[in-house]
Amino acid sequence: MITSQGMLVCSFNLKQRFSRGEENVYPLNQQYELKLENETLRIEDSAKFFQIFCQENSKFTDDTIKMKLFSVKENSFCKIVRDTYTAVSFVIKSGGYGVEGEITDRTSQVVTYHRKENESDVKEFLCVVYILHDIGNLQIKKGILVFQSIGAYGVKTITTERLRDFFGKFDLTFETRSVSIASFIEKLIQQGSLYKLTLIRERVSQNPADNMLIATGREERVFIRPTLKPEWKLKLLTMFQHADETGVFEIPEGEDYDDISIQFKLGERTRTMRLRNIERLSIVEEIPETLVRERSADKIRNYMISTADMYKERMVWGNRGEI
Repeated sequence: MITSQGMLVCSFNLKQRFSRGEENVYPLNQQYELKLENETLRIEDSAKFFQIFCQENSKFTDDTIKMKLFSVKENSFCKIVRDTYTAVSFVIKSGGYGVEGEITDRTSQVVTYHRKENESDVKEFLCVVYILHDIGNLQIKKGILVFQSIGAYGVKTITTERLRDFFGKFDLTFETRSVSIASFIEKLIQQGSLYKLTLIRERVSQNPADNMLIATGREERVFIRPTLKPEWKLKLLTMFQHADETGVFEIPEGEDYDDISIQFKLGERTRTMRLRNIERLSIVEEIPETLVRERSADKIRNYMISTADMYKERMVWGNRGEI
């Protein structure tokens, strides 16, 4: 049986610590300089930062509070340079401990091993960093991170925590957030993965003909496997894009609802996103089962890179706006 695998996609940027404003965001393709007491440290670009990160984390570190081990697999760092982007990848090794358990053969139901509290079930996860090259005078200040997940297991949280600690030594703040929500929804609609659209009204209609006995409550209009008209699709994408980029929840005047819920299917899993809770959303996509069955790290890496390349179309990269 092949365990389902997915990708958690987010964007990142590097900013001078304790600073505000876009002018203090580090251009990812530029040389970085850190002035020390007796010398100036120079890093050629952000891809080099990630290489140093991998070298410094080649041995396991133990988070005794969260009871997790973390390392980067030795010699797993890979750098790929294309005409329009640079991508680096590496393998994260991580696992939790602190709970005893019995490893049981599911067929014979025989216990084959007793796991102790201080033993960690370490798994390997591929991580890809995608950095678009500068375009003319446009300096790229945002990159994309893609984390492999295996079943219910992932390493986004522990890896980004380690990256924040690492970049802090260079007087930089490492920030992450979801990639374009609108781009993700549009892809779901195109693939036919959109399962249910719910329009939510927190109060019932003022029209007595629409009410049954009560005057207050919550009302939902549900559409199963909807086919959206072009104008309604644009309206939906615009609302989610605005909430994603600004953090402001806003439904146009004249619309007779207070929230929107979208339910979609990724493989055999079902996920739900709500417009009001968009800040809590992480973009998770399935890795095709055909690739998982092949057990080819190179093909999975290429698929993760191509996914990042797709999301670049709707992201804001620098000072000039969308490209």
